[in-house]
Amino acid sequence: MKVIKNINNNIAHCVDSKGREVVAFGKGIGFYKAGDDIPLDKINRTFYNIKDSDYGTLRYIPTVIVNTAIYIIDMVSDKLSVTFPSSKAISLADHLQFAIERKDKNIFLNLPIVQDIRQLYPEEMELAEKSLKIIEKMTGEKLPHMEAGTLALHFINDRIEERQKDKYNTEEIVEKCTEIIEDDFDLKIGRNSFNYSRFVTHLDYLIRRLSEDKLIESENNIIFSEIKNKYPDSCKCAEKICSYLKDKFNKDISDEEVLYLVIHINRLLSRI
Repeated sequence: MKVIKNINNNIAHCVDSKGREVVAFGKGIGFYKAGDDIPLDKINRTFYNIKDSDYGTLRYIPTVIVNTAIYIIDMVSDKLSVTFPSSKAISLADHLQFAIERKDKNIFLNLPIVQDIRQLYPEEMELAEKSLKIIEKMTGEKLPHMEAGTLALHFINDRIEERQKDKYNTEEIVEKCTEIIEDDFDLKIGRNSFNYSRFVTHLDYLIRRLSEDKLIESENNIIFSEIKNKYPDSCKCAEKICSYLKDKFNKDISDEEVLYLVIHINRLLSRI
């Protein structure tokens, strides 16, 4: 396995013996230099077909969070006898890091559909609750029990067998949404930044929810009002993005989805 570039101390972007690009995980492999061969016994895990935005995500998320996500995905895959896309652990790691940051900032979002999830998907919900204990054990972070619902949604929505064929040009939609932000705030967003990687990941999930008519609905009205009053410009920008998406998908966008967009826009502007 030959190194292309290091991502962090324990993760490297490599090319295998067949010339395929791969992200390799292993203790200390990030110290190998570009062009070096990493012994296979040093590599614990490999991921193929990684999106460009995932590299930025991996660079900034602590290794313990990535390892926790990998452990959880392996457990869920085994228990549910399903195959997740190789990038699933990376998107889950990003979700966990974001959840920890929300907790640290005392941002707690309601998810009233938790009971519906529990009734419709009892196995996924049970695994999500078990995952919260794993997260606390491996990272020392105790997440609110409500996060079990968001974890269960990850396990439900991303099964390969249940995925619908993407009928939309996701990259084109993401780029248009990015341009709306750039025009509104007269700035240029770095496409390789960590916050942009998260923004792209969020939009990817939002587009999927729109295409499958599974938008998030909750009772976070108080939080939405507070965020709207505190960040009126970001809220107006989020509403422009939602107007564009409404025209694209012919579906109304919930206040909950607007709230998440405002949060991500502010992250791009380094406001929260």
